Parts: sequence; C-alpha cells; structure tokens
Amino acid sequence: MGFENPTLVLDTPSARAAYRVDDPAIRALALDLLATPDAVVTDLVMPNPHAGAAWWKTAGLGLFLHWGFHSVERLQPSWASIRRYPYGGEDPRWNGMDYFRLADRFHPTRWDPAAWAPGARAAGFRYVVLTTKHGDGFALWPSRWGNFSTRQYCGGEDFLRPYVAGLRAAGLKVGFYFSPQDWHYPGYPLADVNFDFKQRGHYPPVVDPGADAERAREFFIYTIAQLHELLTNYGPIDELWFDGLAWPGQTFPTKAVYRWIRTLQPQIVINDRWGRVRPPDATEETGEKFGDFTTHEWTDLKASPGGWWEYCRGWYGHWGYSGPFAGNVELELERLGRLRAWDGNYLLNLGPQPDGRLPEGTDEAWRSMQVWMAANGEAIHGTRGGEDGWANVPVTRREGVVYLHLFAAWHQPVTLRRLGAIRSVHLLGNSADVPYEIVGDQIQIPDVGTGYRILRVEWK
Repeated sequence: MGFENPTLVLDTPSARAAYRVDDPAIRALALDLLATPDAVVTDLVMPNPHAGAAWWKTAGLGLFLHWGFHSVERLQPSWASIRRYPYGGEDPRWNGMDYFRLADRFHPTRWDPAAWAPGARAAGFRYVVLTTKHGDGFALWPSRWGNFSTRQYCGGEDFLRPYVAGLRAAGLKVGFYFSPQDWHYPGYPLADVNFDFKQRGHYPPVVDPGADAERAREFFIYTIAQLHELLTNYGPIDELWFDGLAWPGQTFPTKAVYRWIRTLQPQIVINDRWGRVRPPDATEETGEKFGDFTTHEWTDLKASPGGWWEYCRGWYGHWGYSGPFAGNVELELERLGRLRAWDGNYLLNLGPQPDGRLPEGTDEAWRSMQVWMAANGEAIHGTRGGEDGWANVPVTRREGVVYLHLFAAWHQPVTLRRLGAIRSVHLLGNSADVPYEIVGDQIQIPDVGTGYRILRVEWK
C-alpha cells in the first residue's frame, strides 16, 4: 500500500468523539487554565523551592527510556512516521499510517522494572524518565481519553504502575516524559505537513479560523485530562519531562499549567519544554525557556548553561530500541564527570525491547558501571560543580572535599588552587596517600593511575 497521510486518515467523527473530554470538572479546570495568561501568574518560583525537589540538583545521573510500539521494528519513536526524516535511519516502509499500525504488533510480556531497577541504582542512576506518551500519541497506560492507549491495545495493561512501584522499591526517583504534541489527535496540525520533512515548518491551511480555535481548545482540554491522570493515579512523581506544545495561531498558557501541576505534585520538577518544539538532534536553543530546569539535547555542550539544567542523549543508535547494547561505558562516564563538574545532570537514554526487557547486553554494561561507581560514586552523587579556575581538570566538590577528575587521556600533573590546609590526598578506590607539593597558592599533584580516575583532596 502507498503512503497514507495520518492527518487525513485519523480525523474522523468517531475519533473526534473519542478524544472529546466530557468530564465537567476536567473541562472547567482546563478552560480556567486556558483563560489565565502568563502575565498574571506572578507567584511561581523557579526552580521549585519545595524540600522534596532538592534531590534533583545533585542527582547526577538519570536513565531515559524511550519505549513504545515503535520498538517492534527498531524505529525512531514517532519521527519514523515522517517521510524523508534525516535523523535516526529512516525506513520508508513505516512512514505515515503504516507506522501507527505497528501498535497492533506491540504485546509486551516481560516489562518488569522491579527486576532491573536495583541494577540501575547500583550502576549510578538516581532517577528514571519513561516516555509515557511520545509524539505519536500512544499512551502506555489505559487512558480514559482518546483511542490510542493500552486501553485499546496490549489488553488494557497499565505499564506505568509496575514502573513506579519498581523504581520506588529500588530507591530511584520517578520521572514521566509526556509529549503535549500528539500526532494521533484528529486533525493535529503537524509542523511537517503531510508527514513530510521536506515541508518542515509548514502547517495545514486554516480554512475556518473559528472552527480551528475550537479544535485547539478541545485539544488543550484533552491534554490537561491526560496530565491529570498521570499526576493523580500513581502517587508522588518526581520529574515531569515535556516535549513541546504548539498549535499555529493559538496561544496556550504555560505558567498557569505549571502552577496547577504543583498543586497536585508540590515536590515535582518540570523541564522547560512545555511550549518548545525541537527536532531530536537539533543544535539550536530557541524559544521560551520556562521551567525548573533547562533541557539540552544530544549536541555536546562547550560550557555550563548555568542554573538547574539537564543534558540528554542516546547511549547508542537512536532514541528507541536500536538492537543489542552497543554503547561505550567509559565514554559516558567521562561525559558524566564533565557534566557534573559543570553542575548539571546527565539523562542517558536506552530503548527497551518490544517485550519490555532492556537491550541485550545492558546488564554487562551496568556491571562495569557498578564497579566504577562503588569506588568513585561519591564524586558524582550529592556533589556540586567546582568554581572556574580551581584546577586544570574538571572538579566536583562537597563540604571540605574536592574531587579532581582525571580522564583516561590525561597524563600530566594536576594543579589545584590551595583552598586551605590539606588533610589527605588519595585516589578513590585506593586509600594510599598520593604525594603532593605546595607551590605558592597552588597544590601540584603528580599524574597517577590509569583510565578514568578521581583524586580526593580533603581539607582540614
């Protein structure tokens, strides 16, 4: 069968009825939010000052999981439906409606976060963010709203409940990724009109502005209804990761929505991409940045962005399931050290298999991380970045202690600004003292060890 445009195929009277929210309380809530412009919301403090949000600043390492029906063909989530999409290996067999029909083949039987969560914790991860709904609109819980969730597929199974329980049992913080843009929504005005990347930035023409505004309003109500499910059915949620909301010609509120979310989850931290839409591998950082933390994606940073921030990228392949594990543990640990020295968190992505298991080989990778973290984790977790100019290598710190990060390619003496009287200097994982020399206002330490190693300098 040739290409079928989902924008046309999915927009039917029955679909519109399925997506219309008929709960009067939810409708009233959403309409009240919609009527509240950002300018009048002046009582929202960012980042979240709640004591329950303080963990995020020093968490260090998070696990990103892009999972959904796209995994059955090892496809890039959502973007595989776009013709001529240049990132992540486009396969034209699954463009358009053929992509969405893959949901019929998604039957996970081995989704068991409780089985892998302790290993993730030991490997150094402190929080996990799962794609509860990506841009393709498929919800991993049996949503009351719409016609594209596990309520219609997967036997009505709720994949979020065991996810939350498994993480909590292992001492991991719980994150939900939620895409406000929903390409399965009837008549959603996709920026790649006709699901064609060559037409990026073009939208379907608006024939009736009044009808378009009404459809945008119903879409907003539906979006709030699904968020209400996520934020009221699963207990405390620690991080909410948005990925862009746009309807050309229409303005949706941001601050009122964030304030409402905090009434349901006072401790939550939320990223800055409720109203920002970027392609997965874009380098530009444009648009409004409003949230508890800023999101930086894929392209390597050259310096700290400042404030609360998180950097995300795929470990290997594209965002979704990309076959057996083929990542580089040493490279990612060094990247983590660099990001922590800049005072940021690292959200590192894996795509689970269609049956729900993590990619084959992940356990082996995590075991090597567990060994490294057992020796060096204290320099990553619960630390802050060092000040500019403190040392000639990346620095993390805690009260009375500085950690000097020597990457595998580093083979020269280390210099550190003298911050006080030294109590001890040693390599993490090795209690033997390392010699040092005081030269003026600097401490000079000879090159020691191999691989990625960390020097611990304790002050009196």
